[in-house]
Amino acid sequence: MPALGKDAQYLSSLVTSDRPARMVGLFTSHSLKPRDIERLVDACLGAMREEDAGAALTLAPLGNPSPRELDLQRSWRVSVVEHAGAAPHDCLVQVFAMGDPESPHRALLDHIGGMDRELSEAASSLQQSAQTYLSIASGKLDDGKRVHAFQNLVSLFTSALGAAIVDPAGAIVSTDPGEWADAMEMSLQLEKDMGTLRK
Repeated sequence: MPALGKDAQYLSSLVTSDRPARMVGLFTSHSLKPRDIERLVDACLGAMREEDAGAALTLAPLGNPSPRELDLQRSWRVSVVEHAGAAPHDCLVQVFAMGDPESPHRALLDHIGGMDRELSEAASSLQQSAQTYLSIASGKLDDGKRVHAFQNLVSLFTSALGAAIVDPAGAIVSTDPGEWADAMEMSLQLEKDMGTLRK
């Protein structure tokens, strides 16, 4: 299967089968290679363990790549354990250079840019200044602990990379993880309320 199909399939499977699900895009001026993801996760784990020694972040490439293929790897599973005794929560992380023709960031920026002028201007700025696009996706967000684990991972990556967060469901572009988390929770509550109305 071509690389694009494989990487797109991971995300499609998650967001369609593990609802409620969310995907956010991070745009950073850092130029990241696939092997930099391990260093990023290690740095974030260090920050987590300052808060709780039982925290863990486990990184695994998807698709069982060979050592040579690892240099081209785009999709990773990151398992988040926030504290000793917590159940692990898996998130999908995908990494693309902004110049990669197979990067899905263009569709994301077009989508959020179509919402209103302010978001359009913010999206246009990211298109010009960012070097790397990371998407972080999570399913099964019907539980507060899983929501917090996802938010924690996004916040850690955002802070470590000095990134901007683009969340199409939350209709927000922000460099503030707290502001984004509030918007995300509102969108999840709205989705829950709409689901209740349909019953």
